[in-house]
Amino acid sequence: MRFLKEYDAMIPSNKLYIASKFWHMQFRLLAVIMLFFMVSCSSKKNVNPEIKIPNIRYSKLVKEYKANSFKEAEFNTVKIGAKMSYKIGNSSQKLGLNFRIAKGEKIWISGDFLGIPVVKMLIEKDSVHYYNKFDKTYFDGSFDFIKQLIGVDVSYAVLEKLFLGDLILNIEKNRFKMDIHDNSYFIYDGGNKNYYIEAAIYPLIFKTKSQLIEHVLGENLFATYYKNYQEVEGFLFPKELNIKGRNKGKESVITIKYNDIKVNENLSFPYKVPKDCDKPVVLKSKENTEDNE
Repeated sequence: MRFLKEYDAMIPSNKLYIASKFWHMQFRLLAVIMLFFMVSCSSKKNVNPEIKIPNIRYSKLVKEYKANSFKEAEFNTVKIGAKMSYKIGNSSQKLGLNFRIAKGEKIWISGDFLGIPVVKMLIEKDSVHYYNKFDKTYFDGSFDFIKQLIGVDVSYAVLEKLFLGDLILNIEKNRFKMDIHDNSYFIYDGGNKNYYIEAAIYPLIFKTKSQLIEHVLGENLFATYYKNYQEVEGFLFPKELNIKGRNKGKESVITIKYNDIKVNENLSFPYKVPKDCDKPVVLKSKENTEDNE
């Protein structure tokens, strides 16, 4: 599916695909699962968004949400330490994650198992670089690598939005229906015949609470849920991210919690493929990928 592809485009209604072999890729998949992380606490100031919601116009919602987005934040780098747990089919695992982000430029991800670094990924605007010490593989190329791992087309900008708690929906360009539900601003697309699309925004702080895309027949689903926020250097970062995927009745659940975050540090983005990682990842042909979809 291409619903994540464009930074400033509304989610198309033609495809929704979450890789059916998701659970067979444990450590390789880790590298991409880590892309859907959120950041948390450097400051100890907690923000509780569960408050009475006032009525506002849709234009006011868009304006306030945009003002509180990562794009408008007054810093350019983010460094995060986190913990991840996931359950995919009958497989489950816990891993340590470290992230470094240069706004609009690079995302560096390192994953460790029992304290030992095993996976590294460097994501740039138009390329993806990756290696996995467990299966001795490496990759240098396009975002098609990520599509084959998780089953969705993404861009750098979309990944950065997901990492930092911003909506992938363009609520400024595309006007959605708006309501108040479950103590949140609830927006949804009621005109899509193939997919149900919705999002919820916390009141007053104007940060993402959840976003969901589900096939009308219930076969496929992609959803993210952001639990509470913490203030770090004047910006609100999510404390916890939950990701839920469903492909033809088979579900995946991922939880990422954030232990430490620092901003505006001078960061390095070291990346060098180890000599023993000598097996290149070969992407499927476009014809085979389309047949699988």
